[in-house]
Amino acid sequence: MSILVLGASGQIGGFAVQDLVEMCGEKDVIASSRRMSHVKKAVDDLKLSKKVKVMELDANDSSKLLETIKREKVESVVNCAWYQTNLGVMDACLKGGATYTDLGGFFDTCLKQIELHKKWKDAGINATIGLGSTPGMTNIAGAAGAKKLDSVDTIDITCSWGNTLPVKEAGWPGYSIRTVLDEFTQESVQWINGKYAKQKILGGETDVTMPEPIGKVKAYFIKHSEPATMGKYLNAKNVTFRIGFPASDMNTFLTLRALGFADTNPLESGGAKISPLDYLTSMYQRGISEGRAAPPNEKIEYDMFRIDCVGKKDNMAATVTYFIVTWNDPERGVSSARDTSVPPAIVAHWQHTKRIKEAGVFPAEATVDPEPFFKELGKRKIYVDEQITRSTKFY
Repeated sequence: MSILVLGASGQIGGFAVQDLVEMCGEKDVIASSRRMSHVKKAVDDLKLSKKVKVMELDANDSSKLLETIKREKVESVVNCAWYQTNLGVMDACLKGGATYTDLGGFFDTCLKQIELHKKWKDAGINATIGLGSTPGMTNIAGAAGAKKLDSVDTIDITCSWGNTLPVKEAGWPGYSIRTVLDEFTQESVQWINGKYAKQKILGGETDVTMPEPIGKVKAYFIKHSEPATMGKYLNAKNVTFRIGFPASDMNTFLTLRALGFADTNPLESGGAKISPLDYLTSMYQRGISEGRAAPPNEKIEYDMFRIDCVGKKDNMAATVTYFIVTWNDPERGVSSARDTSVPPAIVAHWQHTKRIKEAGVFPAEATVDPEPFFKELGKRKIYVDEQITRSTKFY
């Protein structure tokens, strides 16, 4: 029985295939993309051409996906394609009897996926959604913190990234450029006082202290999946998600937005028609492909996450904070973006080996056991630190 990775020619999908083979020990992995030449190049760049099967498969084509699941005896599907494919891929998995995981549904799609819970429960199949770095590791850290508290008031999540190069040149983000443009053009929804509350684009500005070399960073509300599920599943009164963009990247994304690169309407140029967003996506995919073939030979790039779980323990105020830090791994030639590709690989492997088998559709915080998961991250040099602060009264 095989594991099928969709979107395997992208940065995250390619590294997910690599992790399934090299770290999880899976022997039957299919790497697919809507263009055969792209997925072949990704597999060749990662030196996996003799270890995985490659296939041309469009995540948008549910009927062909279902045929593939049945023909190839696919037991688990990892969807690393754009989040707008999630529902169609889930439909094919449900009909084909394959477990499912993805990188997140960007709030709205996530809620639609959760609505499918009964169908998946009745079918006896597990779907654990939102398993990138954020959502994913952040949700699981929130669940870990909630377990250490008697009650949870607030879970605040912040992520950031950067590099230690002398010149801070703008680079490609560690996740889909299409999602970045969505984040910069759509209102976020946070979980405030036990209900969803819309926020203005890039609202909620605040200073957050991250580990060095970031230190203090300005962070902003961004539309994300964590507030969609964590408040309800972890009984938290408030759940917020912010990104602390590096200054060079912040300016780049604002410029792309101002130039209209989020537009999905085709423009005509030189006799061809293509939307600004599709053109930018093609540029992004080319940049990622070129970078994957020549990984840095020293630690220069990093991703960092802070998850603060605030509540009470033994009727006293307590805070459980998690710091998750990833650097590029020069030894394996894997960028810091592996923190988005590793979680779905681990969960797909756990689904495949029946470690996760509860039927239904669940967010990461509901099905993934935090401490064993954190230990798996540690094997990949993705480090999780836990700090607990408690109040004590002597009267």
